[in-house]
Amino acid sequence: KSLPYRALKNHWRLFQKDSCKLSLNSFYSKTFRQTLAPHEVVAKTLVFSKELTDYYTLYQLLLFHFQEKRVDVFFDLIEENRSKVNHYFQTVFRTFLRHKQYIKNALETDYSNAKLEATNKLI
Repeated sequence: KSLPYRALKNHWRLFQKDSCKLSLNSFYSKTFRQTLAPHEVVAKTLVFSKELTDYYTLYQLLLFHFQEKRVDVFFDLIEENRSKVNHYFQTVFRTFLRHKQYIKNALETDYSNAKLEATNKLI
């Protein structure tokens, strides 16, 4: 298999994390055959594809605004990029827009059922 494929297959978890929260600890990557920090693995993989770089950048931007509870900017980004992204992103964006009010409520209020859900999981 090709190096870009193996890089994504072996390190996909790094791409789902917040780029600011990637570990600083280096590890040996069999894919690249060298010791690298997670951010270096991401950077080396993104070099293979401009499309992947664009999607990763968009994902990180959405993640940032979601975590900062910037609801309007988050949904504006989705609306802006809705027609520009591939089928998979479009599906996710449609789901977000369909549940916009619920997401907005969850981000704008301090109420959460997390403790209740944790208790239910223990039971």
